Amino acid sequence: MTIGRGPDPDIRDVEAAKKGDIQAFSQLLKRLEQRVFRFILRHSLTNEDAQDLTQETFLEVHRNLNNFRGNSMFSTWVLGISRNLVLNHINRSSSFRFASVDDSDLADVPDDNEDPHEACQRQDRLTVLRQGLQNHLSQDLREALMLVCLEGLSYREAARLLELPEATVKTRVFRARKALRAGFAAEGHEELFTLDFS
Repeated sequence: MTIGRGPDPDIRDVEAAKKGDIQAFSQLLKRLEQRVFRFILRHSLTNEDAQDLTQETFLEVHRNLNNFRGNSMFSTWVLGISRNLVLNHINRSSSFRFASVDDSDLADVPDDNEDPHEACQRQDRLTVLRQGLQNHLSQDLREALMLVCLEGLSYREAARLLELPEATVKTRVFRARKALRAGFAAEGHEELFTLDFS
């Protein structure tokens, strides 16, 4: 069963990987690795930690593949695993401080279909957005906004992943957008964004 988006594009490889097809699992890894890495890096971890946790995510995915029942998109299930690993990593480290992610860390992550001008604008937006996420939002608001707006999950998928009512996720995203819009306006950065934060 999939949630509101049509067939899961990964399901064929998931079923094959469950039967021991290493090539199918390799295809899943290839398709999802950069998305998982970006998702982890957005939690303000260092590039090295994000790489380690990305590898750990796919080890956990491999170990628990037979537990995937198709109640969500496979990619959502994988992001749920990486989210739990990130939270465990943060909670384990009593000295954890949010790191300022260097632009060069994200610049190494491939992104197709951009000319240099678009890439420069995107870097400016990413820098301001990253700072805004850290400076203007609580962890709860930040996480809801990241899942819905940056990862593209539906409210229902985000609610499942966060184990919250869908209405709570909608409220958090609304509050996060409002807080970001106010923060960007106060800092004079609203012209960088074409997104509607209303």
